Amino acid sequence: MALVGGQAARLDDGVVRPVSTGTNVFQTEDFVHRVKTLLDPLARRDHRIGVALPDSCGRLLLLDVETPFRDRAEGTEIVRWQLKDLFSDASQLAVDYQILEEKESGQKKILVAVVARDVLKHFETLIEQAGYAPALIDFHSMALYSAYCHTFDFGPDFILMGLDGCQLSLQVFINRVLVFHRSRQVERGGQQVFQEINRSLVGCRGRLSNFDRLNVYVHSDWEMDELGDVATAAFEQQVQWLSSPVRKLIKGPLVNFSDVDAHSMVAALGVAERMMRGRVDETEY
Repeated sequence: MALVGGQAARLDDGVVRPVSTGTNVFQTEDFVHRVKTLLDPLARRDHRIGVALPDSCGRLLLLDVETPFRDRAEGTEIVRWQLKDLFSDASQLAVDYQILEEKESGQKKILVAVVARDVLKHFETLIEQAGYAPALIDFHSMALYSAYCHTFDFGPDFILMGLDGCQLSLQVFINRVLVFHRSRQVERGGQQVFQEINRSLVGCRGRLSNFDRLNVYVHSDWEMDELGDVATAAFEQQVQWLSSPVRKLIKGPLVNFSDVDAHSMVAALGVAERMMRGRVDETEY
């Protein structure tokens, strides 16, 4: 597989403010124009696209489900029933899930993605106004992992930290199964990132006996000298910086990105690869 074209564009401050309820896109005309400007030169006849929403637009949760279910539809209803304890308006949520692990007893560990239907619909409508059809919608942190896991061997036990702009995500894997996920919006600054890492991981440190021995991998579109000492201090070890897999797909001189742009495109690559693997035929959210 080779990358034959690509562009990156940054939205002006205030165009999008990711939140789990209410308005996310405040300058809709600018948003639609940017989508068209970005994609029109690249699109051919297929206008289906994959979308990686900021994690702050919804929530990712890890649930243990003991009730057996026969198919995906029944599983969705069981998940919705469990979500009633966490959300007062669970009926207004779009829900998708992935089974991470199943024990002999039938108990399942499930990763659940939820987003308010009106938030999801607003993004879909604006993308359609730009002339494109969102065929698959994921969250940013999940798309990051999807892009890297097909090109890099993390090993069985590790921590994946992602920091794109002001969006921080932390994922802990044991035996290649996700056991902890946290996503937060942070201010641009090393001290804020350091504090949020420590605050987010305090429970995980106490729960996992091997936490301090986990390898830490970092994806970021920040400059390394802006974040390097912060990550090392927060995890109390030397972290390993991930090279953008987008770079590996560039085969000719027609595509050229800065390191920052190449890292900012990793989530887009993760969604695109899921589409190419045929996941677009499954129900997403």
